[in-house]
Amino acid sequence: MPEVGKAQAKEGAHKDPLEGKLLLTYAEVQRALGVSRTTVWRLVRAGHLKLVRPTPRSARITRESLEAFLRSLEGPARVEGVGRRAVDRAREVLKRFGL
Repeated sequence: MPEVGKAQAKEGAHKDPLEGKLLLTYAEVQRALGVSRTTVWRLVRAGHLKLVRPTPRSARITRESLEAFLRSLEGPARVEGVGRRAVDRAREVLKRFGL
């Protein structure tokens, strides 16, 4: 791989994969947090993530609610209904993307 390609690959490793998206699928939130679909569903049900329906047959999670959830994990308070692994992974995501 050429030197320029290697540098771009390294930069891309820490790039926000959700950049520019306002609405996220369950799968995108699942990958971003490194948790199961069920955990994402529980976060929505508990009100930690806001669900919107742009069309009657599609459900999306707002990026704003995901970022607010991640910011809420910065403090020592524990989010109810969310496992320790999910909280630790979310904190790691927060640090990586500077949110």
